[in-house]
Amino acid sequence: MKSAAAQILDILDQVLAIVHKLPQDLTWQSLYTDEQELVDDLTDHAGRIRGQDFSRLPDLHFLFVTTGPLCEIAVSSGWVDAYAVLGNRFDELHAQLRRP
Repeated sequence: MKSAAAQILDILDQVLAIVHKLPQDLTWQSLYTDEQELVDDLTDHAGRIRGQDFSRLPDLHFLFVTTGPLCEIAVSSGWVDAYAVLGNRFDELHAQLRRP
């Protein structure tokens, strides 16, 4: 079985694939000014996790919370169903990584 970190990387890869595939409506969130900024941030998160750097995990968690930036983007861009599945799984994995 994959580690929680590896599974979070899978989630980030899936989100990045969606972002690359579909135009993203960033109107309802205020964190990102354009799609490239969103891609760069998600890519940075993935790179840090690959390197076992979890220092930005709270920021990543914020992206996935209900009504957080990714939720707002998903709703306005038409991939809310995929977001719900990925976000719920992220929450489970985030809880595992936070355990001592």
